[in-house]
Amino acid sequence: MRKTVLKLLFLLTWSLCGLTAMAAGPDTVRIVFIGDVMSHSPQVTAALKPGHDRSDPRSFDYSSYFSHVRDRFDAADFTVANMEFPCGIAPYTGYPQFSAPRSLAEEAARSGIDLFLTANNHICDKGARGMDSTYVIYSRMGIPFTGFYRSEGEEYETNPMIIAIKGIRVAFINFTYGTNGIPVPKPYHVGMLDSVHVKEVISRARERGAELLVAMPHWGDEYHLMPNEEQRRWVKMLFRCGVDAVIGGHPHVVQPASFDPPKVTVYSLGNYISNQDKPNTRIGMLYEMTVVRGEDGKVEIADGFPTYLWCSRRGMLEKNYTVIPILDWIGRRDEWIDKSDYDTMVREWEGIKKKFGL
Repeated sequence: MRKTVLKLLFLLTWSLCGLTAMAAGPDTVRIVFIGDVMSHSPQVTAALKPGHDRSDPRSFDYSSYFSHVRDRFDAADFTVANMEFPCGIAPYTGYPQFSAPRSLAEEAARSGIDLFLTANNHICDKGARGMDSTYVIYSRMGIPFTGFYRSEGEEYETNPMIIAIKGIRVAFINFTYGTNGIPVPKPYHVGMLDSVHVKEVISRARERGAELLVAMPHWGDEYHLMPNEEQRRWVKMLFRCGVDAVIGGHPHVVQPASFDPPKVTVYSLGNYISNQDKPNTRIGMLYEMTVVRGEDGKVEIADGFPTYLWCSRRGMLEKNYTVIPILDWIGRRDEWIDKSDYDTMVREWEGIKKKFGL
């Protein structure tokens, strides 16, 4: 019910001042972030209902994607995900130029995701048609999204996305290192990893009344478990400019996460769901951040911690792709269809723990 009310209020109250997500209540807000929601070709095939038309977006079932983490979405006040694909252009395709059926986005919203991030290197994969389709689908769904904009004027008006969550005004700033060399079709605008512009957006956030700033960059080296020097420099700059949390993505593997009160740094959430099989690409992170308003009225981050996830591919744990919290499933090898998937999960999880000192 809470999530339904959130979506309805979004439709009614989007303005320059931000979005009113919930009525005022206790001054504690829990925000959850997940990584890259991807749509490789084998995922599209696996989601296709038997005997259905592959060109019909209603022919796909993605209900397994969020079933094991939906309780965590429901327990949070707000959930954010990176949607790494254009949406709605048939035929639906995977890497290197993605296009997912709208049913994937609809399932994500139905499962409790409240904000879609779109500034990533694949947003322009299908050119202007893909951006038109994605914009229309997300807008008609009533789902807040940020990272790409219909024009520079709209970017100025709506970036950053400011959402009032239980009375706390949170600014979400999303930007990417690039779009795989594909020019952004005019008149669209994509948030880019440009220091001058990012600083401008941070200034807008404060001017427009944001009480907490969350920067969500799409950056870093793919498949590297540790951040590069450019990421580290950006984090320092963002904090100097007044950002409270940096929650990154793109490397397709997790990178270190830390809570150094009152700042949060997550260099990479990794993949949420994909068909990638390189080492560590099937371990992702759900990061939960607790925000409070003190008696003095000041808003700050009180806590932050990761939950590590495992992406189990088709026919391994379940019939379709799904994502599980790793620690909830340790010791349950007998429940796997393909026991080798459990063994891989445990082996890679032990490697991550050793690498990060967990």
